Amino acid sequence: MPRPLRLILLAGALLGAGLVGWLTAASFAPQTAARGSRLVVDREVSDLMQKLGDEQLDDEGQRQLLERLLALGRLQEAQQVLHPLLEKEPGSLGLALLMADLRRLNGDSRGARTDLDQLLRLHPDHPEVLKLRVLVEIQDGRTTQALQLLTQRFQNLGPGRRGDMGMLLADLQRRSGQVNAAAGLYQQLAEESPTDARPLLALAMLRQEQGKADEVSDLLEKARERRGNDGDADELIDTLASSWGLSALRIRAGRPASLPQAAVPAP
Repeated sequence: MPRPLRLILLAGALLGAGLVGWLTAASFAPQTAARGSRLVVDREVSDLMQKLGDEQLDDEGQRQLLERLLALGRLQEAQQVLHPLLEKEPGSLGLALLMADLRRLNGDSRGARTDLDQLLRLHPDHPEVLKLRVLVEIQDGRTTQALQLLTQRFQNLGPGRRGDMGMLLADLQRRSGQVNAAAGLYQQLAEESPTDARPLLALAMLRQEQGKADEVSDLLEKARERRGNDGDADELIDTLASSWGLSALRIRAGRPASLPQAAVPAP
């Protein structure tokens, strides 16, 4: 069974992590640790399941049960508990996304695809719906179809409105081996959205993978300016520079690091 989305995708990667943040195990983990052991959580789940079977569990209790089942990786049961909650709140995008993701994780790609296509009719350009829809295609080995879907959506939007869509498309192009197309799209997005640093950072990552250090330095410098830290320390930029073996001073404010003057011997 595929691992949950939040466990297999890194933040800022192709699809991002945590489609439904309010129901992540990360938020529940501190509570789990405070209770001392998984056995305690298992016992709580058993009690909540018993109340659910006896029809004595209110909506809040059902949400708590859902959180615990997700944290424990009991995804089939989580899907069963989610179903009545979604019936009570059919307009909840978060619950609908979670249901589609659980269908995917539980092996029902067709059901997930159907749910997401319905959501796309209601929210045609919603980034999280598109991300999960693309993930379903990729999981089924249909990367070409995913690229076609994103390309069509991207072309239907005008400049200045398609930043998120374009980043998703470029990232997928890059990860499917279309490096030149991805680089070109990152550059296009950087021109269309002159205050958005993301395309420059993504292009810097691509160029770093290609070993083009000078271009990486220039891109990080421009990204720093867009982030409003021209000439100042920027934790993200400096961390990237350090991890890539670049001097933070080298890219700060577009100036090379000054070399110390050699001491001049006294005559």
